[in-house]
Amino acid sequence: MKAIYKKETVKDPESENNTYFNFTLKRDSEFCCEKFKNFCKKFTAWSYDQGKFSIVDQITYEGHSTQSIDFCPFCGEKIEYEDENGSQKIRKKKVKTF
Repeated sequence: MKAIYKKETVKDPESENNTYFNFTLKRDSEFCCEKFKNFCKKFTAWSYDQGKFSIVDQITYEGHSTQSIDFCPFCGEKIEYEDENGSQKIRKKKVKTF
C-alpha cells in the first residue's frame, strides 16, 4: 500500500508567529484491500497532524487519543508513506558530548 500525502505549512490563526503542518492524503493513494478503503470512507482514519493513518487508542471524558499505524489492520500489508513533493524525512543524528 502506498499513502501519498501533501505536506503544507499553515499559519496558526490564534498566534501571529506560529505555524503548523497539515498533511493531506491524496486521492491517488493506492490501497492494499477493499476493506481498508471502505473503512477509510466511513471513518476518519487519516491523521492530518501526523501524516499517517491512525486508529482510536483510548476514549476518555476529556477526548480521545490515537495511535498511528504502519500496517493495514485488515490484510497486514505494510503502509508506505510518501510525500508527493518527494522530500525525504530528515533524521536527526545524535551528537555525543564528552
